[in-house]
Amino acid sequence: MSVNLEFVAKVGKWPREREDEVLAALKAWAYEDEGLDKREVIVDILGGGPRNPIVRMEAYTTGPVIISGFGDWSVAAEARLRKRVAEAGGEDVSLRFTFPDEE
Repeated sequence: MSVNLEFVAKVGKWPREREDEVLAALKAWAYEDEGLDKREVIVDILGGGPRNPIVRMEAYTTGPVIISGFGDWSVAAEARLRKRVAEAGGEDVSLRFTFPDEE
């Protein structure tokens, strides 16, 4: 079954000296592993300011994307994300979904 969804993948911790590698791993997960377009998903380092002090890396959708076979895909996508990030030296990884059609 196809599902219309939005997601946020977060990496909360990484060694400072591995920042480039962890960010590259997050981008590779979104654009290579999941085959999403750079117009659909933004990957960036966020936070660090007075209103948003928690620094983290995120890959997040710019709007809803259609995913076929969500049940199998979501489990496999999270496993691929965790593997990529861990191999690059990052940790504290999460992948959260929202379903705009259900609102």
